[in-house]
Amino acid sequence: MTRLLVGPFNRVEGDLEVTLDIADGRVTSARVNAPMYRGFEQILRGKNPHDALVYVPRICGICSVSQSVASARALADLGGLEMPPNGQHATNVILATENLADHLTHFYLFFMPDFTRPVYASRAWHAEAERRFAPQTGEQTRAAIAARQRWFTLLGTLAGKWPHTQSIEPGGSTRPIEAAERVRLLSRVREFRAFLERQLFAAPLEQVSSIASEAELWAWHAQDPWRGDFRLFLSMVKDAALERLGPGPGRYLSYGATRSRTAASSSAAACGMRSARCCRVSTRRRYERTRRMPGWPTAPPRAIRSTA
Repeated sequence: MTRLLVGPFNRVEGDLEVTLDIADGRVTSARVNAPMYRGFEQILRGKNPHDALVYVPRICGICSVSQSVASARALADLGGLEMPPNGQHATNVILATENLADHLTHFYLFFMPDFTRPVYASRAWHAEAERRFAPQTGEQTRAAIAARQRWFTLLGTLAGKWPHTQSIEPGGSTRPIEAAERVRLLSRVREFRAFLERQLFAAPLEQVSSIASEAELWAWHAQDPWRGDFRLFLSMVKDAALERLGPGPGRYLSYGATRSRTAASSSAAACGMRSARCCRVSTRRRYERTRRMPGWPTAPPRAIRSTA
């Protein structure tokens, strides 16, 4: 058996190394390790627990909302807090907004540029991949960056700023959304939907979401293999036989770590972002009950102290 240590790989927001065990020309075991230790666990020692909401999002400049939500949930669990339905809804919307942007970031900035490398020069689609996805000059990549930037303006409204928002708390979000802001948010959503239907899928989202099997996916792809960036990607997958790389025994689905409460009524969910100010009051009440925990601050944070 041969053991190979490959790395570091630094495109994943921190160095990774991969250990491969190879026997008879086949990989029998693959292990991934993150050797770059930054010590956030040590940074938080002796700090006020609420300071985690400031420090932890700095773990990553791309998925900082995910870190905010994780630290807020940890504080809620520590204090025995139960997030009210409107607070949960507001947090979910903020997290989902970043999750969607992350998909765009990974596809256009981290993954598709690889197909423009000279190693694929003999492929029929290589010139088209260069035109669309070449770093800095790719037409589709530049359009995607612009769409991503416009999409992130939602987080400016929903969470105050991005990255490293300070609006997420154990009880939800401290940022109330007014009626006029909701209209602007819906306008941004429609704009981003138009981008997805024009460039990424080149098809109505309802049509794409109705695909229920691999056979249906390839049938849809065959209608126009290079129409839209997603179908061009499927053409690359098929031509390069990428589906044979790294298959595993299980079927896994990765999705946002949003939470829901079955007891939440539809009306409570509908008020979500608009009633985030209610979340602030609810957070304060729960805070008053739990602030006597060791290390817990004696006064609620300024953002929570605001009244509706």
